[in-house]
Amino acid sequence: MSPPAAPRIAPADPRSRFIADLQAEAAAFAGFFELLRTEQAALAARDIEALLQIGPAKSERIRVLNDLAHRRAAYLTGQAFSADRSGMAQWLIVHGGAEQVSLSATWQQLVDTAAQAQALNRENGVMIETRLQHNQRLLSALAAGVQPSLYGPDGQTRIGGTGRNLGKV
Repeated sequence: MSPPAAPRIAPADPRSRFIADLQAEAAAFAGFFELLRTEQAALAARDIEALLQIGPAKSERIRVLNDLAHRRAAYLTGQAFSADRSGMAQWLIVHGGAEQVSLSATWQQLVDTAAQAQALNRENGVMIETRLQHNQRLLSALAAGVQPSLYGPDGQTRIGGTGRNLGKV
């Protein structure tokens, strides 16, 4: 599990900055997808230590992805395009220039990886929910076998009123 890439120095002009952000977003989604695969393996192995490490890393990557998506949306709307896939496709046609093919490939990779990450995250969520339900059933079964503690007239704890004194051997 490698940390997210260090931020690059942003190019001076807005178009170049936008392209750099688009490439960074595609790379960030690829890293996030790999982190989700690691999470799935840890869930399958019931590796709690790995899951404890993955949680904060996952949160940080989501924060980075959200920041990049917000910057992309702001740039597109600032350029009079909608902040969605359609707007991005239009921007590529109008402003892609000589890089249109490679930028379109980067965008498509980003969209595809985001869809794969969403599906994998959903699978991981199902695994977590299944484990939680299983654990809840186990706890309920264990709790069903324990009768509430009662106090007898002498103030000693008794289970289920059986008269057995828990304070003595």
